[in-house]
Amino acid sequence: MAINSLAIPIVTYGFNILNWTMSEIKRLDIKVRKLLTMNKMHHPKADVDRLYIRRSEGGKGLLQLELLYKTITIGVQTYLDSTQGWMLQLANRHEKTKKVHSVSCQSKKFMTELELAPVEMSETQPTKRANIVKQEAKRKGLDAIKSKWEQKPLHGQYALRSKDPDIDQANTHQWLRCAGLKAETEGFIMAAQDQSLYTRNYQANIIKNGTDPKCRLCDDKIETIDHLVAGCPILAPKEYKERHDKMGQYLHWRICQHYNAQHAEHWYEHHPEPVTEGNDATILWDFTIHTDRSVKANRPDITVKDHKEKTCLLIDMTVPSDRNVSLKEYEKISKYKDLEIEIQKMWHLKTTVIPVVIGALGMIKRKSEDHIKQIPGNPCLQELQKIALNGTAHLLRRVLSM
Repeated sequence: MAINSLAIPIVTYGFNILNWTMSEIKRLDIKVRKLLTMNKMHHPKADVDRLYIRRSEGGKGLLQLELLYKTITIGVQTYLDSTQGWMLQLANRHEKTKKVHSVSCQSKKFMTELELAPVEMSETQPTKRANIVKQEAKRKGLDAIKSKWEQKPLHGQYALRSKDPDIDQANTHQWLRCAGLKAETEGFIMAAQDQSLYTRNYQANIIKNGTDPKCRLCDDKIETIDHLVAGCPILAPKEYKERHDKMGQYLHWRICQHYNAQHAEHWYEHHPEPVTEGNDATILWDFTIHTDRSVKANRPDITVKDHKEKTCLLIDMTVPSDRNVSLKEYEKISKYKDLEIEIQKMWHLKTTVIPVVIGALGMIKRKSEDHIKQIPGNPCLQELQKIALNGTAHLLRRVLSM
């Protein structure tokens, strides 16, 4: 935000007045990226194009000087071509006679690069017309950058997965807009999403330095980002469980607030008890529920018995690989179906299974927000996503430093 609002306008103010060359403008973009990398806001191996994509679409939202120069040049020429003032017409004719740095020649070239067709708006005011053309040029430029990111075989995997019909794109990218993560953590997670961290698979197949691609911990599977964040059996008992329990800690704290049960001031200081009594409710944490008929899955993460509303919620959480968020949600619902039936018969409460599934790298399935809204206390989906991402970043740093 500081670069976009304070630094870039100083440079763009001189566009089409000072004789900037494209190579000079590209060097400035490189310097900005270098500064971000030096301050650990951008991982050196992460995708460069992603820096310039909107945050709502999975990027960092940095303004690219190269694209700004092109759009401003197109806008200036559009304004000069559509103006009726004799002085501006004179300036336009003079501009077109220049052999070097002609706004007219550069504008035509940039419009061809951006595949921008001339806009017919004879009755539109020159200023308004120029702004409309500039916005269209900017949209085309950003679409081209995004398309370039998506087409990359390594860095584009996350971008393509986020566009799948089962994924909620808006909530998946929401952490980039409001999570409040440290800049270093944000850059590290984006590098993990780009599959560009220094895993053994990356060393063996991208750098090709002869490293064995097998996992350094389990020595069984290929050490990819997906394997480390959600598939290594060595990390499951402690690291994965700790990340899972942090999410449960937050949910339990919210539920206790709702029912005026005993809870800490902050969620990260809250320590759930196996049984917590609140106003007209009993909250069970990781508690085995004994039923008349033998049921294999009888230990959900959180069970909420609302005596007043005559309802029972079976809440179960998981942080799978981003590829498996849809599969894991289905598994959670089907896994506790037998327990749901038994509780309804045994306790005479209307029972609902609520799966809470957040991808290890932030991927969120469609309708996940609807599931979260059923949980008492109005927990925030973005807070759960932030907890999952912080846990993933922590375990990746630990493993990759070994």
